[in-house]
Amino acid sequence: MKFSADDRGITVAVGDSSRHFSWRWLRDHGEDPDTRNNDTQQRRINIFDMVVAPAIEVRSESNRICFEWSSKPSQTWISNSTFTTLLDDSPAITAELWRCASEASPTVGHVGDVLADDRALTAWLGDIDRWGFGLLHGFAGGHAEVDVLARRIGYPRATIFDPIWTLSADEATHDDTAYTHEYLAPHTDGTYSHDAPGLQMFACVERSGHGGESIVVDAFAVAEDLRAANPSAFELLCATNVPAHYIEPGVELRASRPAIRCNQFGQLEKISFNPYDRSPMSLESDQMEAFYDAYGLLQSLTGEHERQFAVRLEPGDVLIIDNWRALHGRGAYSGRRVFHGCYLNHEDFESRRRLLTPQRPFDTRSV
Repeated sequence: MKFSADDRGITVAVGDSSRHFSWRWLRDHGEDPDTRNNDTQQRRINIFDMVVAPAIEVRSESNRICFEWSSKPSQTWISNSTFTTLLDDSPAITAELWRCASEASPTVGHVGDVLADDRALTAWLGDIDRWGFGLLHGFAGGHAEVDVLARRIGYPRATIFDPIWTLSADEATHDDTAYTHEYLAPHTDGTYSHDAPGLQMFACVERSGHGGESIVVDAFAVAEDLRAANPSAFELLCATNVPAHYIEPGVELRASRPAIRCNQFGQLEKISFNPYDRSPMSLESDQMEAFYDAYGLLQSLTGEHERQFAVRLEPGDVLIIDNWRALHGRGAYSGRRVFHGCYLNHEDFESRRRLLTPQRPFDTRSV
């Protein structure tokens, strides 16, 4: 790591890459304890009230650059690993896109192992991160056991369906298509919520009859295929808010957002796709027709049979889905099909993943 300083800041080079950092940015992002709490990563200075002059001394020490500030007797330092991370602007992609069932190969863990062993938990969460869903055997219990399993990730999210719910056509407590025997096309849940649930967990407790396979589709793979084949349709779905609603006695939930969301680097971040819950919307006639065409293309791709990972869950099986990445659905069925389940927050899933992976330097892009 090499650097050169001027009145504006310093230029740092790592290998063949270089980047300039202003003095104010450097003072704001110091890793010394006077600048921020290294346990919580909370800042201890208010950079907006400070006039930051060039450091009076800059020197390289081992794998970090140190700065001595005239406005503060203490030093600030930036580590080599921090600069290396910042030089690569885009975050690493860990999802492995799959376009047919044979390309998705999640491990099938055991509930008991996940509850007792962080290695099994890491593998389970790794599957969710990699494939968009995970599978377990060995569930034996009811709502309390769903709660215990969910708390290995975060905590059950309270919604109008309660923190822990039972899903069955024979015990319908909500007037929703999910509480029927009908075919459910692939979709995401919570398009009517301003913050859609991050994960959805299903634990099968009773099963008879025929059909009713659970369906999972990699919506990120679908979106990338749409981006490659029809960029204008992709961009339209990134830019057009799609209103959605959930209505039953005493409840009227409404929210609106694009079907596809990317981060600042153009990487896919969130899919919000549910044809069932779309609300009436109106655009100029030409724009409306273009929206119908684009949304229809997305729906057509998600409905392709070869894209669907189908599994018949039996009593004791658990399926958990990343509701921001994967679509889920269900085949029509006869007999009884009873699940217990819950929603979880995506940030809690991300937090647990960070805590279970080897420690790495604090990434300033994540705050």
